[in-house]
Amino acid sequence: MLEIEYELREQDLTAFTEHQLHDKEHYQKILRRHQITFPAILALLALLVWLYYANILGAIYIGMIAVLWHYLSPVLIKYNIRHKTLKLYSEADKQQLIGKYKLRLEPQALTEIRGKQETRIPWRDVVRIEAAKRYVFIYLDVDMALIIPRKSAKGDIHKFIQIADKRISAAE
Repeated sequence: MLEIEYELREQDLTAFTEHQLHDKEHYQKILRRHQITFPAILALLALLVWLYYANILGAIYIGMIAVLWHYLSPVLIKYNIRHKTLKLYSEADKQQLIGKYKLRLEPQALTEIRGKQETRIPWRDVVRIEAAKRYVFIYLDVDMALIIPRKSAKGDIHKFIQIADKRISAAE
């Protein structure tokens, strides 16, 4: 039985939402609009101001705004998403979710241990595991997953993922 231990923090609660949004076409369209379209329009406006009105200083200011918009808009969009996601949780929910967890791989189920409470999740209820750069997501449903931050995980997470993936495949 392989076991890992990790600590879930408040900022980790938004990771799953960000991970899901990253692949959505609507979200990508918004990012493209703010990173490419608006700065391109501002750059053309700066070029017009420079060539037509011969106002170099004004063109430089507009160009700087275009560059800042390109780099800062994704940061602001992600901040807004995080803020809205955290608002969905009440303080009681946050206190209940935040803390130290242990996950144990057993032949019949994945066991989640939090304090003295144990929750057994049968392998047939686990949809898949996705490993991202900073997190591992164990999907229990399309819109629900266990979030494991790699930074705070103790134990062999790579071996954990491999064994869990085999057990999920065997249960299907």
